Amino acid sequence: MGQDDVRDGAQDGAQDDVLATIDLFARDAAVPKGGPLVRDRVAGASLGRPLGYALPPVTDGVTAAGRAAPRDVLLCFPFDLEELPGGRDYREATLTVVLDDGPHAVTLYPAPGSTAADGAEVAAFGLGKDRIQWVFRAPGRSGALRPDGRWAQAVVRLPAAATGLSGRLSLSAVTVQPVLGGAFRRREAETPHETPFRLAADDLWPAAAPLAHERAALPGVWALATYEDADASEGGEELPPGLRRLCLAVDIEKYSARDNTDMIRLQRILLGTLRAACARAGIIWDRCGRQAQGDGYLLVFEPGIDETRVVPDLLDGLASALAEANAAAPHPQRVRMRACLHQGIVHEADSGYAGSSVVALFRVLDSDPVRRALADDPSTHLVAAFSDGLYQDLVSHGYSGLTATGFRRAEIHVVAKSFIGVAWIRAMPAPSPTPPTYPVGTTSRPTPPCQ
Repeated sequence: MGQDDVRDGAQDGAQDDVLATIDLFARDAAVPKGGPLVRDRVAGASLGRPLGYALPPVTDGVTAAGRAAPRDVLLCFPFDLEELPGGRDYREATLTVVLDDGPHAVTLYPAPGSTAADGAEVAAFGLGKDRIQWVFRAPGRSGALRPDGRWAQAVVRLPAAATGLSGRLSLSAVTVQPVLGGAFRRREAETPHETPFRLAADDLWPAAAPLAHERAALPGVWALATYEDADASEGGEELPPGLRRLCLAVDIEKYSARDNTDMIRLQRILLGTLRAACARAGIIWDRCGRQAQGDGYLLVFEPGIDETRVVPDLLDGLASALAEANAAAPHPQRVRMRACLHQGIVHEADSGYAGSSVVALFRVLDSDPVRRALADDPSTHLVAAFSDGLYQDLVSHGYSGLTATGFRRAEIHVVAKSFIGVAWIRAMPAPSPTPPTYPVGTTSRPTPPCQ
């Protein structure tokens, strides 16, 4: 690794909190015939020295098999991108962390699908793995990503015998620059090498309290923190808790027929639609169990919610958000979606949500009657299906916003899966735009006061 690529902060007289300053080179570098690689420097970055906080154990320090329990460490990875000259902006930045010798992530923050304080959209990957990645994207088509003050955190589970923690960091970025005709020149750049880091046990700060409550609200954490560490050979494996949960599954029509660019657009619309529906129903997104399926998504809501209020608001929110997304899209690019709601016992298992209720949910969602209901009604963008039990609990009692009008009963037979059930299917009408209301005697929107 050359000095042109990475300059250690201590060698340059920088503060101890800087691990390294590093250059990002274009991925489209030229290779002259018979000559060395010509690397085009696009940007630079400063990698902060990772910070580690030793978390108090949630258990008494031993597993059910009598072995020493693994330890959890909260890691913080700060980094700054350099300011770009000449009207150039960052559109995207990706931080990748690879952990050495057995640790894995049990919590990621910012969480997948969240929004950073500056409005950046965040994708995160690596729960349960030793390779973690955060992708920060500028909001909107023409938004710019703020270069400084970036950071990411992970709660990492260390093997009981570990005396420290080490790994490697790398960065990549996408920059844009306006050119003639309103177009943008897009450059993809990356660090040419990974930057190593190490934290000894003495480098870890003591944390005042465990993150038990916060972690319990995140999807899959119970399974990762407890279930996977049990020793099945010694009888220590414990069944994860089974709780009665309301579940929502959605799927996009004809997703596989789209090109790659449109698939990415559809996934963003899917996620935005679900978040908007949850917000309308008063559901806290970070307290939902979430499982992405490419062209579909599973949401497992926290126990104890008021289903008589949440369910109608969820359906209205899905229909409204989908209609808004489709309003500005050309007809061939509009999104049509199937949704299914069911309730039952759900377990957080090793790699997702398990239970016959989750299986039944997807059997109904993917069934021919639900698919046909959407395909046969070009006037709607959303078809919703209720399991028979949920329908009888909610719709048949006439709760506000849950009328039987429009629902039809369907027998569900999935011969290949030996599944037989009953569902109630309804094509959701597109919501009518709500006309603005103005004070009496006015004919136009009043001028808002200065902020």
